Amino acid sequence: MTPTQNNGGRKGAPPRRNGQGIPGKGQRTVPARPQNRPVPMQNRQPRPGQSQRRRKPAPPPTLGQALAAELKDILQKLWYYIYENVESILKGIVCGLYLVLLLMLQTTFFVEFAPFGAVPDLLLSLTVAIAVSEGEKWGAVFGLIAASLSHIAGGAPGPVLLPLLYMPAGYFCGICAKEYLSDSIPVRGIYIAVSGAGRGIITAISAACILTANPAEIFLDIVVPEFFSTALMAPGIYGLIYLSMKPFHKSRAERTEN
Repeated sequence: MTPTQNNGGRKGAPPRRNGQGIPGKGQRTVPARPQNRPVPMQNRQPRPGQSQRRRKPAPPPTLGQALAAELKDILQKLWYYIYENVESILKGIVCGLYLVLLLMLQTTFFVEFAPFGAVPDLLLSLTVAIAVSEGEKWGAVFGLIAASLSHIAGGAPGPVLLPLLYMPAGYFCGICAKEYLSDSIPVRGIYIAVSGAGRGIITAISAACILTANPAEIFLDIVVPEFFSTALMAPGIYGLIYLSMKPFHKSRAERTEN
């Protein structure tokens, strides 16, 4: 057997650590010395007779820095708005392009090649189609813009009555399509007929203000041809808006499915 190494302790006692015995009787423990940690600058107390140093205030921003910060804030808010309303912005761009295209056709092409001898009101059909597809708010706002542009481009000498037709037509057609009537071909036919009748009333009032013809001649020679001309072109405009707005009505899962 190998003899047990004597480490200076009594038999059966635990070995010493680092050459020191375990404190017991006749021994006292020395408290650990506190570490000298640096005192933070803000917690240091000034010495007697020493003035406390004060930090110099930051200089005010210059005019260029203030303008740059304000511009950065505006651009950041604009970016958040575009990010949150990107679909509405895209729909507005599409509707605006259709407005410009149909306005050009109404004031150039259909003036020379007018069905039934009358220029169709393409913008009225476009307003109703957008209202049925997107709701009353879109219909009312778009109707007001379309009526103003139609009157400016047409240069009609009569009173400005088109906003009184376009805006209510867009608003009420949007409400009816959303709350009361389902979207179907017969319902769209009702919208075409009602909006065409309203357009006929506006046309009759405007013609009576600038022409010397009797009401019967105005109705037969102007109102009736314009009604059928507008009704003839309306289904194509309805179908165009339906196909263009259909992708915006799909959910994100349906868009990324294929």
